[in-house]
Amino acid sequence: MRWLYGLLLISILAASSSAVALEYMSGDVVSIDSPVEDDLFAGGNTVYVNAPVDSAVIVGGTVSIDAPIKEDLIVFGGNVEINEDVGGKIVAAGGTIDLRGDVERNVVMAGGTVRILSSSEIGRDAAISGGDVYNGGNVAGTLWVNAGSFENAGTAGDVKYKMVEEEEAEEKAEAFISTLSILMILGFLIVGILILKLFPRGVFTVDRETRRSPTVKALLGFGLIVASVVLIVISMISVVGIPLGLLLLALFVAALLLANLFVSFSLGRWIASSLNRSLGDVPAFVLGYVILSVLFLIPYAGSVIELISISLGFGAMASSLNETRREVGGEKSEG
Repeated sequence: MRWLYGLLLISILAASSSAVALEYMSGDVVSIDSPVEDDLFAGGNTVYVNAPVDSAVIVGGTVSIDAPIKEDLIVFGGNVEINEDVGGKIVAAGGTIDLRGDVERNVVMAGGTVRILSSSEIGRDAAISGGDVYNGGNVAGTLWVNAGSFENAGTAGDVKYKMVEEEEAEEKAEAFISTLSILMILGFLIVGILILKLFPRGVFTVDRETRRSPTVKALLGFGLIVASVVLIVISMISVVGIPLGLLLLALFVAALLLANLFVSFSLGRWIASSLNRSLGDVPAFVLGYVILSVLFLIPYAGSVIELISISLGFGAMASSLNETRREVGGEKSEG
């Protein structure tokens, strides 16, 4: 399933690299009620698209597409309803997926229940994987189906159906884990963009420390990670120290999760600088994030690269905090 990660990440990069500015929305309930003539990134418990959008990457518990998407749509959710036309391709994963609109190009969907309803026409091929799959629409090209049960009440240029047998449960579990991993990748992408938008000064401070002495910062970060683990264990040995240990553990985990995001931004800026290209902050982050995530997928070497990246980001964050502490202390002394 590693190819699926790479394909998804490359598609994200392709959807965003040509944009001068991107539109980002997040919250418990996200409702797009005015046209977005740009690439949209949205995440929330419930996401409604009620106005036309150029292209979209959406992650949510419930996602409802009730307005046309001019180009590509990438969507992941528990319940996904695509009720309007898509001018490009669709990549979707979810618990239940219903497709009612027309699709100009290809469709790739995976879920527990996937339905292509009678109002839908797909201009090229469709690849569907799920527990229960239903096709009531028209697929101009080949309809590929991998499912436990499949009902074809519609039409297709050709149909390739493979029934998923019970003995393939292990493969199903792997696919489920793969889907969760993809959701995590998209989730952290959105988190990174939000951090960049909300705390640009902090991100640039860490970026400066990351690129100042990356080897030193990576070694420093690795040492601090080991020291942090030892400190947390010691703190939680005694009953009195458990609250402190839990607090340190929460901060430690948060720092580890954020480390790669800071390194992604620095990597993207470094690549743009090396190529003598002018790239905005968000596209630079997306570029670095995609490349770093693909590198993590390399067997064996990917784990080493990820350890180095986490250590580098951790060390850069620690150096940034120390630098900020010194600046604040200097200002107090002058005062």
